[in-house]
Amino acid sequence: MADPSFRQSVEVRRLLVLLLLLITISLLIAIIVIVINTHSNRKHQPTCGQKEKGQYGHIDLSESDNPSVFRDLTSKEIKALMKYLHRQQSLNLVKAADMEVNTSYVYSCEMHLPSKSSVIDHLDKNAKKPPREAHVIIFRGDKQKPDIEEIIVGPLPKPTGHRPVSHKRKSIPFIYRPTTRPEHIAVIDMLNVKIDTLLGTMLEELYGGRLINCDSNCLIIRYITPVSSALSGERRRKTWYWVSQFAEYYILHPLDFAVLVDMDVTNNSIENVWFNGQLYDNLLDVLNYYSANKGSITKIKFPNVNTDSFSAAKQRGTPPISPPLRNPVQVSPDGKRYNVNDRHVNYMSWEFDFRMSTTKGPQIYDLKFNQERIAYEIGFQDIAVFYSGYKPMQAMANYLDSVGLLGSRAQGLVPGADCPKDATFVGTTLLVESDGPFSYENVFCLFEYNTGMPLRRHHSYSFNYGRFYEGMETTVLVLRTIIVIVNYDYIIDFIFYPNGAVQVKAVSTGYVSGTFYTKNENKYSFKLHENLAANIHHHMFSFKADVDIKGNENRFATVDIETEDLPNKFSKNPDSRLLQHKFSSNLKETEKEAAYKFDFETPKYLLLYKEEDKTRKSYKQSKSYRILNTGMSKQILPEGKGNEPSISWARYQVAVTKYKDSEPTSSSIYSILDAEDPVVHFQNFIDDNESVVDEDLVAWITMGVQHIPHTEDLPITTTPGMEVSFYLLPYNYFDEDPAISSLNAVRIEPTNKLKHTTSIKINRYGVAQNFECLPEEDKYDGEIEKNPSIILDA
Repeated sequence: MADPSFRQSVEVRRLLVLLLLLITISLLIAIIVIVINTHSNRKHQPTCGQKEKGQYGHIDLSESDNPSVFRDLTSKEIKALMKYLHRQQSLNLVKAADMEVNTSYVYSCEMHLPSKSSVIDHLDKNAKKPPREAHVIIFRGDKQKPDIEEIIVGPLPKPTGHRPVSHKRKSIPFIYRPTTRPEHIAVIDMLNVKIDTLLGTMLEELYGGRLINCDSNCLIIRYITPVSSALSGERRRKTWYWVSQFAEYYILHPLDFAVLVDMDVTNNSIENVWFNGQLYDNLLDVLNYYSANKGSITKIKFPNVNTDSFSAAKQRGTPPISPPLRNPVQVSPDGKRYNVNDRHVNYMSWEFDFRMSTTKGPQIYDLKFNQERIAYEIGFQDIAVFYSGYKPMQAMANYLDSVGLLGSRAQGLVPGADCPKDATFVGTTLLVESDGPFSYENVFCLFEYNTGMPLRRHHSYSFNYGRFYEGMETTVLVLRTIIVIVNYDYIIDFIFYPNGAVQVKAVSTGYVSGTFYTKNENKYSFKLHENLAANIHHHMFSFKADVDIKGNENRFATVDIETEDLPNKFSKNPDSRLLQHKFSSNLKETEKEAAYKFDFETPKYLLLYKEEDKTRKSYKQSKSYRILNTGMSKQILPEGKGNEPSISWARYQVAVTKYKDSEPTSSSIYSILDAEDPVVHFQNFIDDNESVVDEDLVAWITMGVQHIPHTEDLPITTTPGMEVSFYLLPYNYFDEDPAISSLNAVRIEPTNKLKHTTSIKINRYGVAQNFECLPEEDKYDGEIEKNPSIILDA
């Protein structure tokens, strides 16, 4: 018979097991309920900002039937423009399908900005809006003496006439023209046939591929070096064409083979060949050399495109965090705090218009803060990249990227990589070597950004010093575009701060320009990979800042910082001296005086101001804006030599000139080839030496960075250290920091400052701190799957 105490023990254990089972089931049910409720709550959580619109958050990007004086040409205007042009028998235009070098065709067109005085009268005095007009570039290869014509056509949208551009030559030399699509295709087709017919076997034996009939192992001719007559010594149009292996990315697979093409209007011919470290007169000489020396010439294996090559921009290596976690993101809990109407932006105290110039790139106009104009125009002008090297392709590689029509090189910005996912993406419509308008998607992005840096702050912790904290986050509005010139990507930002400051920033990324490594390149480059080097080069950026302070009768002065040596009357030592800084204002009276080259021995503040407008009458300080160039980089090539005259704007970190409608830009699309006789010679803006006292003034600002490529530039150059900026900063312009009016600040102080122990008062000025909403859904991947042409040539 079982022991009663044993039976009781078993029953107790059974009850305990049953109780634990019930508790476990209850917990599981509770967890399921929580998960379901959480999912349900998330599903029903609102999207941030998706509620009734208030003062901000209105986005309308549609083309207006009555476009602003600053707006790019609309699709309707471009169509009407092209109809007008093709009706003009004197222009003898052909359609895009029939374009050849010896025909007449429209190369590009864009909005022609009217005279500044007429625009200001319209904006400020309610005068009639100036007529909309187009600036058209026509290549006249059909003439007995071919040339380039630039004309103004209008009024739009129903043109009735045209005239030459008043500030340009009526006839621009034909050899200065950029390499056009039909010309480029014709030259490459010619080179492919000639080179492969004679040297195809050699190329295959040495480089593992051919130029034609090559299947997956193709060599290509894509990268070029235009050669100006200043370097060639002949008034001819010549270009070096490089040969590379076609693998991602081809520019990092260069070969020691290139050809110099003399690009005549009616005939293209090979003038020289660079091969295996030597210069040859023709392809046959190369073949003869190869036949006699093939055993001693280094062979280059064709890259295996099915593996992760060093040059491919694909993830590889050990991840710093695995499994991956998502990046932090910003949200706008109350929605966008800016408005966009067509191309006009309102944000906090700021408003401005923006556009994409076909030739010059991004521009902003009529920039106002608190309804006062700060600048009439701030615009990109050109990018110069001057290389050095042992081979002629690098030694003569002095690029001015406007030759590629900067505005047409910006498209396809990617949310979550190029810009925040919640940015507003804006496209543009251009015409380049075509019969009608072409829409470029995602050319600009506009977004508000929390920099993570206080705009201002002070923490007075101690009882004896007042006990308070006051601070404000820096949130800015950013207008961004990214211009891609073959291998380099240039990020251009216009940044608007709540204190009335503007920052303009340029950042370089993309692929370095590779060259076949030889020991002769050692003073120009490092060896980055097997058979690969990338040569030293200088990036230089030109910007225009037409700053109008309290109108357009301004002065330019420097506040010069100097040292002084005084008897130290505060010392017991009678021989003691007091050394300290002082400053003095130095008004610049002429354009030559206003051309500024930085000198560490004489530091300065650069100020634009109106003499009559003072901060407060009793202070006698003129309201000013300061130009601060933090991206200065001296151009060290001798002035007037080689291609340097094409970039005479780079001689100065800042140059201030009198405004002229005839001096709209510092550079031109012809500058890469016109060094002997520049179509736009910036130095002439200064040499006429006009007065800059109480005049409408323009600041021309140059920034740059010297780049000596290194192994970490593989596969793609990263942005840290490649950033250059200039600022327009209020300087005695406001009576105090205008951002002190913002409610997006915090002040913390005791309720009673006289007591050590007291409660705390936190003032957020009525701005809610907590929110429960989800960011807007990211639909980008789905959009490009439906329309690949947004991001890739499809």
